Amino acid sequence: MPVPSSNINITDIYDEANSGTPPSDLAVSDLFKKSYFEGPAYGVFNVGYNAWGQFGNTSGADRIYQITASNTNNNFNQFAALNYFFDNTTYANYVDIVNNLPTPVFPAPAFDNDITVYCRLYDSTKTYVYSQFSALIVAGGSASQIFSLTTEPMIAVGYWEVEFQPFSGSFGGTTCNIGINQVSKVTGGTINATGATIFDFQTYGDEDMAFSSASGYEGYYFDISIG
Repeated sequence: MPVPSSNINITDIYDEANSGTPPSDLAVSDLFKKSYFEGPAYGVFNVGYNAWGQFGNTSGADRIYQITASNTNNNFNQFAALNYFFDNTTYANYVDIVNNLPTPVFPAPAFDNDITVYCRLYDSTKTYVYSQFSALIVAGGSASQIFSLTTEPMIAVGYWEVEFQPFSGSFGGTTCNIGINQVSKVTGGTINATGATIFDFQTYGDEDMAFSSASGYEGYYFDISIG
C-alpha cells in the first residue's frame, strides 16, 4: 500500500516502509532523512527502522524513489502516494541478456562460450547490494526476467554493476554492450578471457530509476549483449 494521497500523518509514512508498531520516540528528522542503508537491514542501526533517505549519509544519495534530496524540507505532502518497496507489478527491476557467441564446434567443449552474468544494485558507497541477478548464459542463449524482490527498496539512483565470469578456462574473450534504463553505458567493452570482468557506475555513471518502455516497469532495466 502506498502512502495516502492526502491527510498524511507520520504513522502513514512509517507504515509504508515498515511493519509493526512505530517506536514511541519516532522522529520526523530520522524517518525522513536517514537512508535505508542506515537502518536494520544491514545491521547498521543508525536508526532502528527503514527510513526514506531524504538526506541520509549527508547527501540524500540513497533516497527512496520520487523523494527530493533536502536537509530542511519536512513537508509531509512530499510523501503523498509514494511506494517504498518494489511490487513487481508497476515497479520492478528487469534484465535482458543475450549471448551472441556461437556454440563451439567439436572437438572444442560445447561450454567454452558460456558466461555467468551478475547484475547488482548498490548503495551510493558501493558497500551494500540490495538487488541482484545472476545466471549462466550459454552460447546462443538469453535471459529475460524480473529480478527484484518485493522486500527490496526503490532507491532513486541506480548505482549499478555488471560482472562477467567465463565458465570455461579456455574462453577466448569477447566484447559486450550494456544499457541501463535504455541509456547506453558500455559499447564494445572487453570481456577478459579469464577471471571476472566488471563494469560499474563508478566508471560509467549512475542512472536514475525510471520507467522503461522495453521492460514495461518503473525500476532499473539492464540490457546486455555479449559478443
